[in-house]
Amino acid sequence: MPSIRDFVQYAPVTSRPAVRWPGGKRLAVWIVPNVEFYEYTPPPAIGRETWDRVPAHPDVREYGFRDYGNRVGIWRMDEVLQQYPVRPTVSLNLALLDHFPEIAQLIRQRGWAVMSHGLYNTRFLYGMDEAQERAFYKDNIDSLKRHTGADLLGILTPAITNTARTPALIAESGMIYHADWVHDDVPVPIHVPGRKLVSIPYTYDLNDAPLWDGRPYGARYFVDACKAAFDRLYAESADGGRVFCIALHPYQIGQPHHVGHLREVLDHIAGHEGLWWATGDEIARHFLDHHHDEHVAHAREIDERRKARAPQVVLRPHKPASVTMAPGPWPAERQPGYDHPHCDWNPWPSRPALHWQAPGQLAVVPLLVLEAYEDPLPTGWPQVHSVGGGLIRDFPNISRVSTREYGHRVGIFRLLDALRQRGVRPTVAMDAITAECYPDLLDRLQQDGAEFIAHGLSVTRPQTSRMSLQEERSYIVATLDRLAACGVQTRGWFGADYSESTLTPQLLGEQGVHYLSDWANDEQPYRMRTPGSLIATPLWADFDDQTVLINRMCDPAILEDHFGKALRQLNRDAATSARLFHFCVRPWVLGSSARIALFERVLDQALALDQVWMPRLGEVVDAWQAAAGPEASQKGPQA
Repeated sequence: MPSIRDFVQYAPVTSRPAVRWPGGKRLAVWIVPNVEFYEYTPPPAIGRETWDRVPAHPDVREYGFRDYGNRVGIWRMDEVLQQYPVRPTVSLNLALLDHFPEIAQLIRQRGWAVMSHGLYNTRFLYGMDEAQERAFYKDNIDSLKRHTGADLLGILTPAITNTARTPALIAESGMIYHADWVHDDVPVPIHVPGRKLVSIPYTYDLNDAPLWDGRPYGARYFVDACKAAFDRLYAESADGGRVFCIALHPYQIGQPHHVGHLREVLDHIAGHEGLWWATGDEIARHFLDHHHDEHVAHAREIDERRKARAPQVVLRPHKPASVTMAPGPWPAERQPGYDHPHCDWNPWPSRPALHWQAPGQLAVVPLLVLEAYEDPLPTGWPQVHSVGGGLIRDFPNISRVSTREYGHRVGIFRLLDALRQRGVRPTVAMDAITAECYPDLLDRLQQDGAEFIAHGLSVTRPQTSRMSLQEERSYIVATLDRLAACGVQTRGWFGADYSESTLTPQLLGEQGVHYLSDWANDEQPYRMRTPGSLIATPLWADFDDQTVLINRMCDPAILEDHFGKALRQLNRDAATSARLFHFCVRPWVLGSSARIALFERVLDQALALDQVWMPRLGEVVDAWQAAAGPEASQKGPQA
């Protein structure tokens, strides 16, 4: 089976040819209302449920909620849109044109562009064979032509339910763009045999439905996120064209309590010069006519360099096996101390004060996490629920993979620029497959003086207690050897999304790993009870951007508020005993255009403190060892 990366080749934002929009415009703005038809009693679905709130169809509450958009919301939304120089691109369930001729007339009268969103929003591509999928696109094309006279040039597939054939078949049908991908801020060529197809940046971050349908985000967050993303892209577009997208749903934005938020966002955007208020058709055609070929050539050049630099992995001698401990489980026994053998119980009151020789006693270390998310998922590997186990879809899982690929193509460079501008050298957790697949990115990280931490083979190949001792030992050795073959030397380890077996610390110590960041249980480093001299460098789960913003779905304002409070408290505490504030930052989360300013503000808050020190993680470990003394290097955790 092919990989999702067979469709799109990697090209980082730092090196690819600049995009230029017509008339010298700097930022293309496309507004995408999703006008949808949800069936009252849809046919059985494959791959996902349509109405999952009730045990059997219909779900009148949810059906009526969405039907509101077509009966009321779209007309209120249209009234607002007419007040701005925008020509929307409607992401349309095309069967709706047969059901509701008044909406078809509205589209014709307003001259809105249309891209397909399938026929109904309750019928997916999953489960179709090639003939059925080909007929599906013909039905889409014929439906639009019959009602509007327009040619169908693009598609956002219903519920992002692509098959491996989808890019080739939509290009074969005559469409020129695919909006399912969210991996960049400019159009990106998609490889299809004998034809040209591009992805146009769509958005999940600035999309009213996923933000408000059963999630804790409010409309105020939507407005603030739209403004923040626009401002960042507008500033960056001075160096080359970018695309800014807002995705709307009339059943949400057309509500009387929400429509004013659309006005506020559009007022903010319209106050800027140099905007190209474009449709999806116009963006795709311009890119195909003026930029497609040079971007294809550039990506191929990068891929050829990657292949030429393919590492020759040499299995070096490693420390001989020393772990004889039986694996868990280890049910707790009611006796003093922990229910595992990895470290000693050492509560805060029993510790002497810690003072390291450093510019400050509060070490703040953001850990930039670069992970390879494989699609299709590797066979036989259980998935961590927060990464892949909760939304495993048929291949290709474009929504999951392209979100993360955005971090490698764009987001990481925003994070690195933010650190460089503040004189902070990065600490980077990188897995072996990322190091092998992104050598140009690795070069940039090394130029910025990054310290690297081993992050397993990939985030879709976690360590678990399903492994035998020898399987996990081989996994650790393979990770270290493959990273070394790419020129990545590591002293530390951070498991794939914190994953460990019951023996992981022992096996890491056995192989000479110096420090481990998986545990989230302290504010200072401490010694683990393992072979060698493994030190725990605890991460803060409450400040992990994916955990807080994606999995827990907290408002970024809450995270920023908590950052500020934690930094101020730790700054006070560090005056009497040193502290470590170590937290995960993923380029596809805090590196997005909507969130990068939050990361910058957090860095500025930290640097304004009197006790702060922003080193790389290994420097903290060295400072702790020097301060704790030789006795702590040999036994028990010491603060």
